[in-house]
Amino acid sequence: MAKLTEQEFRKELTTGKLNNLYLIYGDEKYLVKKYTEQLCGKAAGKKPSDFDFIRLGSTAPLEEIFAASEQLPVFSKHKCVLVSDFNAETLSENDIKLLEEFLSDISHDTILIFSMPTASNTDTKKGSDKKGGKFRKLLSVVEKHGAVIELPKRGDIALEKVIVSWAEQGGCKLDKINASKIISLCGTDMTTLRNELDKLIAYADNSEITDQMIKLLVVKNTETRIYALSDCIIRNDINGAYKQLFGLFEQNERSEMILSVLSSAFIDMYRMRVALESGKTASVVAVDFKYGRREFILKNAQNNSSKYSIQTLREILDIILRTDLKLKSSAADNRIILETLISRLLIVTGKKS
Repeated sequence: MAKLTEQEFRKELTTGKLNNLYLIYGDEKYLVKKYTEQLCGKAAGKKPSDFDFIRLGSTAPLEEIFAASEQLPVFSKHKCVLVSDFNAETLSENDIKLLEEFLSDISHDTILIFSMPTASNTDTKKGSDKKGGKFRKLLSVVEKHGAVIELPKRGDIALEKVIVSWAEQGGCKLDKINASKIISLCGTDMTTLRNELDKLIAYADNSEITDQMIKLLVVKNTETRIYALSDCIIRNDINGAYKQLFGLFEQNERSEMILSVLSSAFIDMYRMRVALESGKTASVVAVDFKYGRREFILKNAQNNSSKYSIQTLREILDIILRTDLKLKSSAADNRIILETLISRLLIVTGKKS
């Protein structure tokens, strides 16, 4: 039938003119969960009976999905069958044929929903790894006989509008500048943003959410805290670097995660340094290395890379690589390994070469 936009799907929910088959997926899991709940509510009512609403898990066999979908509703207009995080990768080619045959003639009394609220193996791009191959076939089948809704991550500008709206709904005022600050601290995951904003709304108590409140209450995500560590290293701020590192230790952040994000920061700088000396722009680098909506990171990397030569950045990356090998092969304490890494990086950045 169709692949619906978010706006088109909302219109269906508003009018109540529903399809009998849906697949809801995407990187923004908050929206996947939200719209799945709304669709189930429309299909079977806000408090459906066990006769009219059947919830199945990721390991449900096709026979069970078929049997549930063929049952007639008892107290509602529709029988609503929700299959969460269905693992299409376990299907054989014959299973896919059986599924398509069944979905092509699904009962008009049934609304069958495949929802992916946590599953991540849903890459639909051609040429991507084989892990998402069967999912792409499932998507194609559902799109042919029902409706597919993809909910990708939203950009910063769209998110600013969303959290300003959330604040207003909670009786508080939030300007766009402070909304942007919240995103910069928390990242773009809407579930995290919702949780942090709920704290701020409760604290503000029908007043304006201020910069001071944000600094006091909002918890920085892991990536933000590690990038703060890299900023201290770049500035050769010895006290600040170790304060950030010890804070990460206190939060029980994994050593591998700290090193991964830290290396990303310096790889971004190296790419921009090489690009600038080759006459290329940040936009070119963003396309070549598939940064997507994260292109803004390259602008910061461009500013920071100007402080160091390519040779110095190579030296930094070599130190990080050696640390990575040590973390994976050495019996030494990971904390000591990372503390040693920071000291070596600070020595290099202190040369200003």
